[in-house]
Formats: sequence, C-alpha cells, structure tokens
Amino acid sequence: MHVSHPKLVLVSRNQSAQREMTEKTHKKALFHSMMLSSTFALSSCAASPGVSSAQRFGAMSAQFRDDTNKIANDIYDSCIRRVQFFRTDTVDLRKVRDEAWQDCDRLNKPAAGRAREANQIVVDYADAIGRLASDEVVSYDKELTNVGTALKGLSIPTGSGVPISLPPSAVDSGVKIASFLARWAANRYREGKLSEAVTCTNAPLQAYTKEWGLALNEGYIQGVLQQELDQAKFFYDDYTGKAKREGGTWRDFLGLSKESYNVVLPIIERRNAALSYIAVISRTAKAHEDLTKIFLDGSKPLTPESAACKSFLVLASSASDSLGPESQQLYSKELSQYKLMKAQKVLVSYRNDVSPLLDQMEKDLRGK
Repeated sequence: MHVSHPKLVLVSRNQSAQREMTEKTHKKALFHSMMLSSTFALSSCAASPGVSSAQRFGAMSAQFRDDTNKIANDIYDSCIRRVQFFRTDTVDLRKVRDEAWQDCDRLNKPAAGRAREANQIVVDYADAIGRLASDEVVSYDKELTNVGTALKGLSIPTGSGVPISLPPSAVDSGVKIASFLARWAANRYREGKLSEAVTCTNAPLQAYTKEWGLALNEGYIQGVLQQELDQAKFFYDDYTGKAKREGGTWRDFLGLSKESYNVVLPIIERRNAALSYIAVISRTAKAHEDLTKIFLDGSKPLTPESAACKSFLVLASSASDSLGPESQQLYSKELSQYKLMKAQKVLVSYRNDVSPLLDQMEKDLRGK
C-alpha cells in the first residue's frame, strides 16, 4: 500500500534566481571587505594598531550580512512552506489554504522587507566603522525617512494573532544610528574619528540591538518558524494515522518517517541559525560597550543628547550647525598606546567568540 499526499508547492524559480543574484553581489562585496581587512592587518607599517583593530571589528561584523538577509527573507518563505502542509482534499480546506497563502503575501512579505532594513542598520554601522578605520570615506545612501518608516511598520505575524513589533524607543534608536551614518557620510569624516563613533553611538546601539534581538526571537523563532514546524508535524501525523487506518506496511511508515525528517531538519537548522545570529548581535553590542569604556577612560558616559554627540547624531539643518566646545575637546583627544592595546584585546576576544557563531550560521543556512 502506498499513502499519497498532496504535492508540496515550491517557491517560484524566478524569486530564487533573483535572490541568488543578490546574494552573489553581497558575497562579492564581503570578499572585498575581508581582503581590505587582511591588507591592513598585515601592513603594520601602513596602519596603526587602532586602525587594524577597528578594521577587524567592522569586517567581522560584516560577515553575517548575507545570512541576515536570508533570515529576514525566511519570515516570508517560512509562511509559504507552512501553507504547503495544509490539507486540500475538500473545497473548504482548499479555501482555507488559499486564504492562508494570501495572508503570507499580505503580512509576511512586507514584514520580511522591513526586517532586512532592521538588520542592515547594525551591519551598515559596523561597515562604517571599518571604513573609518581604513581611512575610507563613509558612504550611506539610504533615505532616513524610509528607515524610520520601515522600523515603525515592522510587524511580524504570529500564531496568537498579536504581531511582534519594535517599541518606539528601539525605532528612535535605529533612526539615530541611521542619522549618524548619514551625517558622517555627508561630512566625509574619515580616520581619527573612531573613538567618537563608538562612544557617541553606544547608547542607541545597545538599546536597538537588545530590542531587535527580542523581536527576532519572539517573532521569527517562536512565531513564524514554530508555526511552520507545528504545521509540518500535524501534516505527517495525519498521514501516519491514515496509513494505520488503511493497513499500511512498514515501508509506508518508513517513507513517511524519512520524509518528515527531511522536512523538519531544515526548520531546526534555520532556528539554530537565527539563535546564532541573535548571539552575534548580543556579542557585538558587548564588544562595542567594552570599547566605549576604554575610549571614555572613566569619563561620564555619553548620550545622544550630549553636546559632544548631538551634532553627529542629528543631520545639520544649516551651514551654521557646527561642533561646540565640548565636542571639539572630545574630538581632539588622542588614543594612547595603552588604550589601543586594551581595545585590541577586546576585539581579539570578540573575533574568537563570534567566528564559530558565523561559521555555524553559514552551515545552517547552506541549503537556503
């Protein structure tokens, strides 16, 4: 006896081809970033310890750019896969399936796009730090209004019916980081501003990464992915029951068992990749805070509203918007060799902690 079940619908080939092209472009950019990092690390005569250390910081953070996009895209893809496991043997069931499909396009697809924007704030910031360290001009071409709209509109659907969104404080922090990038790009600031970049953005970066990590965990891991897993289990349990009722052979049960394993395993791997990603975000935030403490050297922690940072975190409204005395004093400070050595120690520890997480992320998302 052979127990058949509805053919599973696959994501369109055109969509896959577009994503593959985009991923190749990102990987090419990542390759150049890593090559640049190696050049500065090896050319000690051409680069100071602070330059090579900060460059490694940016390069390490940039490694997970491709994989973060895969995870964001999966907010939509997972919904489509889940619908494949709906029963369709009656007209009413097919109607339920079609409505669920429409919900994927209506709710999950825009959520995936906004999640990509949320991911890129941290990645773009790390890339900017790397560019400053290598004396490159920081570039940033995103419209701030679009960033704010994406963060405010982020809404990841869940099975409970209550979507997961970013709180207003996280949205504000994300916009501040984007404003920082835009301001620095517009003014073409380069090497020598690393300590200011780290100390002025630490408060919004800590707030943003914390809330974004929580949103990913609740919305994607415990929400979207868990729904897919539950639906897949129900699907195969249903057909196993059907096989029992119809006197199925051991070959039927073995086939269903193998097929369900091949379906469930990728879901678990994507969940593990997301957990690794959240761990990378958390570890990046910790390294950033450790660097902030080193650069401040006991001074009062800076906030986005402080005079030393305000002109960097808010776009200039006129040519008269210049640095105040407090900020000029802060920017004139040179980092001592002792501070640079401490910073290098932080970054070496960061790299050692994050490298296996990045490798595991790449492994878990290899087939995606």
